[in-house]
Amino acid sequence: MLCSKPRWLIAVLASTIAAGAASAETIAELRANANAASPHAQHLAAMQNSSVKIGRVAYAIPDVTLVDETGANSRLQDLLAVDRPVAVNFIFTSCTTICPVMTATMLQLQRQLGNASIKPHYISISIDPDFDSAGVMKEYANRFGADWTFLTGSQENVMATLRAFDAYRGNKINHFALTLMRASDDAEWTRIEGLTSAEELARVWREITL
Repeated sequence: MLCSKPRWLIAVLASTIAAGAASAETIAELRANANAASPHAQHLAAMQNSSVKIGRVAYAIPDVTLVDETGANSRLQDLLAVDRPVAVNFIFTSCTTICPVMTATMLQLQRQLGNASIKPHYISISIDPDFDSAGVMKEYANRFGADWTFLTGSQENVMATLRAFDAYRGNKINHFALTLMRASDDAEWTRIEGLTSAEELARVWREITL
C-alpha cells in the first residue's frame, strides 16, 4: 500500500520549485515508493522507466469547450488551432507520482525559456474531470506557483480531447507522461512520451522553433 509520504513530497516539490529547481533527491524518493500492490503502480513504474520517445504527429483538434482554472469557458480550437506556439501536458491533481514531477518540469521549462525569442503558451489538461473542477485546478496551480492555463470540463469533452491527442489509456491509473509542443499552427506536433528533464524539453523546443 502506498504510504502518505508522496502527498508530503508534493508539498516538498512545490516549495523546492518555488526556490528555483525541483530536487533530484525528492524525485528519486518518489520513485523509491514503487510498490506493485499500489493503485499508483502504473505511475511509479513509469517513473522508473527512463525511456523517452520523441516524434512528430499531426492531430485534428476537436471542437470542444473546456473550462479553465478561473471557471471561464475556453474553446479548445481557439487555444490550439491558431498561429500560437504551445506546450501541452496532461495531469490530474490527485496524482501523487508523475503529475507533480511533470508540473515541476513544466515550471522549470517556463523559466528556462524565459529569454527565448519564441515562447510557448503553457497548458495543462486534466484527465480526471470528475474530481478536477475549475476550483481544484486553480488550487493546484497556486500550490505550485504555476501561472499558465489549466483546463478541465465535462467527461465527454475531456475524453474527446484525450482521444484526439492519443492521450487516453482507459483510466487515470494508466496515465502516462506526455508533453506536446507545436511552434505554429501549420507545423506538426512534437510528441514527447516519458518523463524527461526541463533541459531536454527546452532543447526540443529550440529545435522546433529554429
